Amino acid sequence: MQINRKQARPKTATLPGAREQNAGIRNKMVLAGVSHEFKFTPDLSHFILVQGSYVDFENPFITNFENRFESNFALRTHLNYQQNWNKISAEWRLGFEGGTNKIFIKNFNNNKGIEGNPQNFDNLKNNSGFFFTSQKLNFNESLFSDISLSLNLNSYEWEKIFPVSQNGETKFKNQLLPNFGITYLFAKGFSVRGKIGKGNSAPTNEEIRSSNQEFNLNLVPEYGWNKEIGIRKQFGNVLFAEANYFDFRMKDAIVRRQNERGQEFFINSGATIQKGIEFLLESKNFNLKNDFLSYFKFRFSGSFYDFKFQNYQQGETDFSGNKLTGVPKTTINSLLNFTFFNILSVDYSHFYTSKTPLNDANTVFSDSNLIGNIQFRYPVNLDQTRINLFLQIQNIYNTDYVLGFDINAFGNRYYNPAAKRNFVLGAKVDF
Repeated sequence: MQINRKQARPKTATLPGAREQNAGIRNKMVLAGVSHEFKFTPDLSHFILVQGSYVDFENPFITNFENRFESNFALRTHLNYQQNWNKISAEWRLGFEGGTNKIFIKNFNNNKGIEGNPQNFDNLKNNSGFFFTSQKLNFNESLFSDISLSLNLNSYEWEKIFPVSQNGETKFKNQLLPNFGITYLFAKGFSVRGKIGKGNSAPTNEEIRSSNQEFNLNLVPEYGWNKEIGIRKQFGNVLFAEANYFDFRMKDAIVRRQNERGQEFFINSGATIQKGIEFLLESKNFNLKNDFLSYFKFRFSGSFYDFKFQNYQQGETDFSGNKLTGVPKTTINSLLNFTFFNILSVDYSHFYTSKTPLNDANTVFSDSNLIGNIQFRYPVNLDQTRINLFLQIQNIYNTDYVLGFDINAFGNRYYNPAAKRNFVLGAKVDF
């Protein structure tokens, strides 16, 4: 990356390079859905959403050529009931959300971008869903509570078709996940809220059947309890401020690894402690009453994280107490919006990221970086048509940075350089 950031991964004594193998990604996707809401009475309604997608994915890689055909189906449905009394209002919701994901994966030898002899053919079917109920109560427009409970169900069926024939099914333990939140309004524009809840996240398809072409049958869902407290303050109609502190204890965290061939796989890494502060500061749109600089507003947000492995041992090496891999300690974002001549809008934004640990041992860290973007928006009205033209200059300072690291990468290949200064020109048309 330091010598030539545009260089493809070079060949080795045993493997060809990315350029010779015509490595890349070609993806086609179709997504469609329909939703409907019906009111039985003014207080009782029903909502349903059905959606599906189809993906045709090709990935000529250094060690193989992968074809993946994926179909997805998802359903969300719930009943809503609300009731108002003198000083109390309530809302109840009862429903289900779930989906089925089917994938047929074919891996071949990659003969310089052309499919060669077959390596592995696999099927994977992932079923997930949860039943949920929630209740919101509002007492005298001062005390607000939000209570919910969900039962999460996850399982998958796997099948090896070639070169051997095997199949099986894995069903994860059903998880009962409670959440409770409360908000108290001390004065107009000033409130404090607290929340405690349990959550879980099952392994994704790409984690179960990763690019090493093996089913990771030992993976289990990561889960944990989260506690947070926050404060919100509105200063007149000029400024809004919000800050939150959270403490999340995760068990069985899923961590990415790479083997010597550059193929990824995933493991459960033990327990983590994730603490942090997040904040937001946002102004109103100030009318400067000036024909040159007409309006101005700003937005600042950021996070300060202290994420660590609580207990994590790999072989004889103990990583307990190390910083959590791939998570920066500090991020700061800013947006300044200017309107010139009452029509030309300019967004001037910055994104700061502190150094990031790139391996579990914390022996390699990325550099911190500051990225700047600017966007110009200009509307054009033609009869009943409105055309919003925009020009965006990304990475205006031409910074060397990485948008997504390969953490725990074999051979220190952590870096995927992002584009230097680049431009986007487009238009949005409203008829």
